[in-house]
Amino acid sequence: MDDNKDKNGMVADFQAITGIDNAGEALMHLSNHNWDLLAAVQHVTPQHTQHLPSEVRRMDRSVMIADDFVDMAPSTSQESRLLTIEIEQNGHVITVISFNPDSRTTIDDIKTLIYAKCGIPCCQQILSGWPNNQFPSAKELICKLTLPEKFKLTLTVDNTVINNDWRGRSPRVFTLNLTLEATNSSQYKVYKLTFPSYETVARVKEFVAGLTSIPINNQQWLGWPHFVTPSTTLDESHINYPVHDFKLKPSNSVLKHTRKTYNTRLNSVDMETSDSPMPSSSTSSSSTSTSSSEEDPFEDAAESLSGIDDDEDAMFMDTETPTRIRPLIAEDTIDELAGCIQFIDEFQNRYGDMRPQFFLGTLDQAIKIACFKPAKEKRLLAVYLHHDRSVLSNVFCTQLLCFESVVQYLNTNFLVWGWDMTHPANRNRILYSASQSLGQMAEVTLRAIDINRLPALVLFTRNRSNTEILSVINGDCNISELLSSLINAQEMFTIQQQIEIREEGERNMREMIKVEQDEAYQQSLAIDRAKEEAKKVQEMEEKAIRSQIESHERQVAAEKEATRQRIVASLPAEPEAGDQVAKIRFRLPLGKFLERRFLASDSLQVLFDYLYVNGFSQEEFKVISSWPRRDLTTLEVTQTMKELNLYPQETLILEER
Repeated sequence: MDDNKDKNGMVADFQAITGIDNAGEALMHLSNHNWDLLAAVQHVTPQHTQHLPSEVRRMDRSVMIADDFVDMAPSTSQESRLLTIEIEQNGHVITVISFNPDSRTTIDDIKTLIYAKCGIPCCQQILSGWPNNQFPSAKELICKLTLPEKFKLTLTVDNTVINNDWRGRSPRVFTLNLTLEATNSSQYKVYKLTFPSYETVARVKEFVAGLTSIPINNQQWLGWPHFVTPSTTLDESHINYPVHDFKLKPSNSVLKHTRKTYNTRLNSVDMETSDSPMPSSSTSSSSTSTSSSEEDPFEDAAESLSGIDDDEDAMFMDTETPTRIRPLIAEDTIDELAGCIQFIDEFQNRYGDMRPQFFLGTLDQAIKIACFKPAKEKRLLAVYLHHDRSVLSNVFCTQLLCFESVVQYLNTNFLVWGWDMTHPANRNRILYSASQSLGQMAEVTLRAIDINRLPALVLFTRNRSNTEILSVINGDCNISELLSSLINAQEMFTIQQQIEIREEGERNMREMIKVEQDEAYQQSLAIDRAKEEAKKVQEMEEKAIRSQIESHERQVAAEKEATRQRIVASLPAEPEAGDQVAKIRFRLPLGKFLERRFLASDSLQVLFDYLYVNGFSQEEFKVISSWPRRDLTTLEVTQTMKELNLYPQETLILEER
């Protein structure tokens, strides 16, 4: 009973020192080292320190594994030798693989490298032509074979071994770029792996376990969507096609501040007292070992950093910003724009080129560009708030914010704006700016974010006529939670954006119809005005013509009247009946008659004057005699009535010309 109690306390101490949350894993390491706490801790704790991405790029690249494996740090192994194998198929060299075999490398590992290079499944590979006429089995160790440093192998593909689910059709092929982070026994490597779309997550992890010698239950992945299970296929996982990026590290990797604190404590411990029990964190930690050890071996190791706020973990946190790192925004920054410029430059210097594309401008400008555009052009505004005195900042930036999938998603769907709240003056400046641009509630929300949960991504959107905070993503999350939060926020924004686009379209349609109606009304009004003007002009012209005609008619009438008066004055009086008097009847056009007496000696002109006085001028009427029929208006006017045979009486007919 006492022995079990000591072991439980040792497991708890081991977890507290190394940061391993899985009690079953801690139990395994202690058992492998015969319950020697110091030896187990030294085995799982990396001896190197963490590096920022900008520092990693300056490391030497002294060892190359083919073309697809990139060593990010110098090799520490002095005993292994480099093997180079040319793989030949149908008389041609199709690839060359180079690697440093260790005591556990098998023939299957060579097939795995060929699969990574050529995409030919291991189960279909038949390798022949081994040196010294050897015929090794798939599980035989390389170290037991007598092999030269460089040789050739012939590859034959067995096409009869295929997956029945995909017989008769070609599956999609996914390329997985896997970055393996450094541990105490391996180097930084980047693997380029290809898998058919029907492969499951479990199969990928099994393959990687054989490739990296990291057991499945010790693999900590960054990049899988949160909903995948071991049986999920690559097609069903919704990862990027055809290329997707992952990061992998053993789950026994610990934070830099934990290793630093542990190394400090380890140096102060006397080697002779290493068997004495260390302070136990809690009995509850040991009590969970049974349940934790029974977890699914395919479950990823915990990526969340949510436990770092606990009082017990706080004793291992380095709460001071290292003096070698310049602040993202200096305390004496002149204004907000200068701070943004400094933030972008220092962030890139510190964390490298793989980073979000921060907006170069003030918060107010970022809000206007992201939120005050037409609905189709709007984007979510992601405000990144940094704090160097928070223990989460470096981990969040290096492993989450600068993770390729996160960077791509942010740059595609968000306008990202960053600020450093480390110095109180800069914190007050951003709070004041938020109050001025977004209102009092936004300032209250930002002020309420606990420093221990910084950094944070604050997502802003404009709903109707209000700019509001959609979500606050704190720094104590993992990659899956971060991506899920961003995707959920984008989906919510997309739904609202579609509504706004539809409403804006309807509003624009109404405005367009109104404009068209106004234009049609104005055109109709212009036509009516033109018609009215034309009518007025026509009326004026007609009036002028009438006036002219009337004036002419008056003039003609006046002339006629003057002529009439003159003729009346000169017309002789009608004589009495008697000899030498001619009686003339005039048949008018309307059937009426005129009758007058004329002297037989009167000329034809006297007859015409009489007719003129009565309104029948020679210009308008003909004067016709019945027998013989003749037009008197064509005769000489000096002839007398007697000469014209109009004496003693005659009837004349008046006809209009």
